[in-house]
Amino acid sequence: MQSHRSVKEEIKQVADIVQAIGQFVQLKKAGRNFTGLCPFHAEKDPSFNVSPDRQMFHCFGCKKGGDIFAFWMEYHGLTFPEALKDLADRYNVQIPDRFSPSEEKKRSRLRETLLKINESAAQYFQRALTKGGRGNPAADYLKKRGITGDIISEFRLGWAPDSWDGITGYLRRQDTDMERAAKAGLIVNRKGGGYYDRFRGRIMFPIINLRGQVVGFGGRVLDDSLPKYLNTPETPVFHKGEFPYGLNASFRAIREKGTAVIVEGYMDLLALRRHGLDQVVATLGTALTPQHIRRIKGYAREALVVFDSDEAGIEAALRSLPLFLNEGLPARAVVLPEGHDPDSFVNREGLPRFMELLNRASPMFDFFLEQKLSRSGTDIEEKVRVLKEILPALSQLHNEAQRTLYAGRVSERIGIKEEVVLSELNSFRRNRSENTLERNLKGRVGRTETDKKIGDIQLLNLLVHHPGTVEALRDSGCGALISNRTVSKAVAYIFHKQEENGPVSLEGLVGDVEDEDVRIQLREVMLAESIYPEQEVDQAVMEIMEKARQKRLSDSVKEIRDDPEALNDLLLKLRDRNRC
Repeated sequence: MQSHRSVKEEIKQVADIVQAIGQFVQLKKAGRNFTGLCPFHAEKDPSFNVSPDRQMFHCFGCKKGGDIFAFWMEYHGLTFPEALKDLADRYNVQIPDRFSPSEEKKRSRLRETLLKINESAAQYFQRALTKGGRGNPAADYLKKRGITGDIISEFRLGWAPDSWDGITGYLRRQDTDMERAAKAGLIVNRKGGGYYDRFRGRIMFPIINLRGQVVGFGGRVLDDSLPKYLNTPETPVFHKGEFPYGLNASFRAIREKGTAVIVEGYMDLLALRRHGLDQVVATLGTALTPQHIRRIKGYAREALVVFDSDEAGIEAALRSLPLFLNEGLPARAVVLPEGHDPDSFVNREGLPRFMELLNRASPMFDFFLEQKLSRSGTDIEEKVRVLKEILPALSQLHNEAQRTLYAGRVSERIGIKEEVVLSELNSFRRNRSENTLERNLKGRVGRTETDKKIGDIQLLNLLVHHPGTVEALRDSGCGALISNRTVSKAVAYIFHKQEENGPVSLEGLVGDVEDEDVRIQLREVMLAESIYPEQEVDQAVMEIMEKARQKRLSDSVKEIRDDPEALNDLLLKLRDRNRC
């Protein structure tokens, strides 16, 4: 009899691992291998490698790897027997009935049973929608909303009659194991015994995975009753935050166009599909998760996230920022006009107007800043409030280079020294205390203007009283840190004399300066005591050079803020430099 080992080897001989993995990960040829962004962890620099010669994959970031079976099990959350059966079906390889260990086989059988029950339920809901006759409330509702028969058929929409024992009675007549049906989330145990329907009086949206299997359902009411949406609970085959709705129908269009449009609700997705926008997915009415984004980035180079204009929509947009930054998927935010969701907007204004909004979308971080700053003033309390809202979001970024870059942009927009923003950001990451964050900010933001002036004089004082630092700082770009025009001229003059004549006698420097204000400034600094003890000079030079480096990065980001690819390239270069 053929063993599972021989079946496995036969599948590996006929399967092309590049083609198999390439369905879910964007792969590019790199010498003899193929590379792409790993679907198992967040990254921006492709470290996921697939070798056609060895028929294996390996990620140099998270270290996951193996053959086609290892990928299939990890990506789809399958046991080995399930992966073996799935791949055998794909490549027309016969497998024996008995070969798996008992516990693994038991889990596999449970999942297979739940999927069959879900499929049976989907067929029941579909028949209830299409065979309900005249006056079917769900059919009337979908017709009123403009959902066509083609969309209903493609997405297998259904109707859960407003009954306590509709699906319960149907499954019982099918000789279904009712305890398994409860485990699938379709029915609920009564306290006194028996079962009742979980979904009642709702339009049903089957949630279908990339293997074409119904793993769960979402149900929407037809009126204003709550909850508006009800999803299948967590089951062995369904995890709500893992799989975006509609990806099974949209992934080809997303891959072809390079862009994924992300909306919140089922009806939003269906309305956009009806109007011809194919590259769209929905979040099952829940918040975006890293798993959602990781799935999407296997097909997309960029995401366009569409939010409602109400307060909840704006807050959802702001919460999603760290997720996209951490996962390395460039994203832009689209906020609809007041009173609209994607469904109402596209039905009223048409797809061309909707596409105009997509084309004008702002990069997610710019949108984030604009939303926070548009509601703030210029006094200390307002600056503290804005930072208190922004810093917790930035603290979620895993990459230190990213945190530094975005802290610089926050500093620039709010008018607070970058070192203050970075210091409080790092402090918050350690303590996670919003009360401590607010106290610290109120003290430090109030000193911002004074600190700027002191910082300028500190630099000039260092150069005048410790002339050995001139050579080290001359090419550091530290002049860009100076806000005082006179101090800036004085520092530039010192650097110029050093470059022109070599080490200069600072005592005789004042007499050569033509600008009276600069002469006065130099004299005052020369007459003052040195701010830095000798043992602290080297540390001061290092700190100034680091501030100058951060300023250059901030300026670079400002120049390319509207170019997500250039911004990603800058982050990668910075990360590589930090590794050296």
